[in-house]
Amino acid sequence: MHLSIRWRLAAGIVLAFTLTLALIFVTVYFALQRILTSDLDDSLANAAEAMQAEMLLAGSLDDPGLDEAVQRYAATREAREPFITVIRDVNGEVKAKTDEVQAESLALTDEQRADILLGKIVRETMDLADEKEYRARSGRVTLANGEVAIVQVARVTEGVVGPANTLLIILAAEGVVATIIVAGAGVWLSRGAVRPLQRVIDVAAEIQASDLRRRINAEREPTEVQKLADTFDAMLERLEKAFQEQQHFIMDVSHELRTPLTVLKGNIDVMLMDKDLDSASREQYERMSNEVSRLIRLTTNLLYMAGADAGREPERRPLELDVLCLEVIRQGRDLRHDVKLTIGREDQVTVLGDRDQVKQMVLNLVENALKYTPSGGEVTLSVYKNGSDACVCVEDTGPGIPPEVLPNIFERFNRGNQRGVMGGTGLGLAIAERIARSHGGGIEVSSEVGKGTSFTVRLPASGAGDEQPGSGP
Repeated sequence: MHLSIRWRLAAGIVLAFTLTLALIFVTVYFALQRILTSDLDDSLANAAEAMQAEMLLAGSLDDPGLDEAVQRYAATREAREPFITVIRDVNGEVKAKTDEVQAESLALTDEQRADILLGKIVRETMDLADEKEYRARSGRVTLANGEVAIVQVARVTEGVVGPANTLLIILAAEGVVATIIVAGAGVWLSRGAVRPLQRVIDVAAEIQASDLRRRINAEREPTEVQKLADTFDAMLERLEKAFQEQQHFIMDVSHELRTPLTVLKGNIDVMLMDKDLDSASREQYERMSNEVSRLIRLTTNLLYMAGADAGREPERRPLELDVLCLEVIRQGRDLRHDVKLTIGREDQVTVLGDRDQVKQMVLNLVENALKYTPSGGEVTLSVYKNGSDACVCVEDTGPGIPPEVLPNIFERFNRGNQRGVMGGTGLGLAIAERIARSHGGGIEVSSEVGKGTSFTVRLPASGAGDEQPGSGP
């Protein structure tokens, strides 16, 4: 799935904002947690100093007043938060502790005890028997009589975890709301940013090969869009110039070729009128005449295509379609003598159109049918009235057109090689379809492989309301 630039830009804005917000939230959360933990450690250090003062008053580790001092200090702290104390000798044996505290949960390893006796402070977080998390501080204390003791003080970490978790919930909620707001703003901003580009796309889509005069003429657009529009306009200018030169060249060449080809055709036909001409020479002259006729039709097709691309509209005059089809029959029979060309249904039908173009259209369809019909086959040309339409139908008994080829047969330079015949320019059907459209009609095609193909031209009939509808063959 390919996202448009607008959605990619909006998604990029939201993603960048979300990642930045997440980084800020994580930084704030851990910074707050560290600050609160540091405050807790400072509080434990103050408690340890207060406990040290009580121990100095007791005199020794075996003094019964030491345990009372521990309980008294714990009681004064308990009103604000759970607080525990454990006092050990250098061997780790408990000398005094807060009531209901399992000293084993604060037991020290030999390595920790050695570090403490060297004057280091050991801090750690642990879960004690009451299923609360505590922050513990273990340090060395020297009594007045020279004894060395280990004092362990601990407090619950709710004062650290609670505010940090509350902040995390607030940040998450605000982050969701902010992301939604930024998503909406991103879509709105991206739409505004892409709108000038969309105008360029719309104008480009409206430009056709027959009309390259359109320009985007962008003004006061963003720099990138302005450069794109200016480049596109310059490209259109070059294309229009090249297209015009091509049209002029084709029209000039076609005009220049038609006269000598017509003269050549006339001379060959005159030579064919000689009754004393031997059969071999007659056959050669007939072949030459057919090839010249094909060249004349080719130049006519090129001349029409150049005029149509230049936007030339057909002349609309009353045209007897049945008479025109009889002319095509007579002309088409000279194209191939081994294929039978017959007239099918022949109704008197009148249309408004350009006689030369309509004749060219029908002749192209007949020539195409003759080209693809094998020797001994038959091509039928019918003209009839169907409702308000004048219909010309060309049917052949050729090999048919495969279904996958049908959608492309009216494209330029599609030579129909799939039907087993090489040659041609691939312009005949394209020109026929274009002539039909320029006269307000169209061409329908139906084909069955191995049985033949049928092309039906539908044009608006002239005076259709005064005639009775007919049906096709």
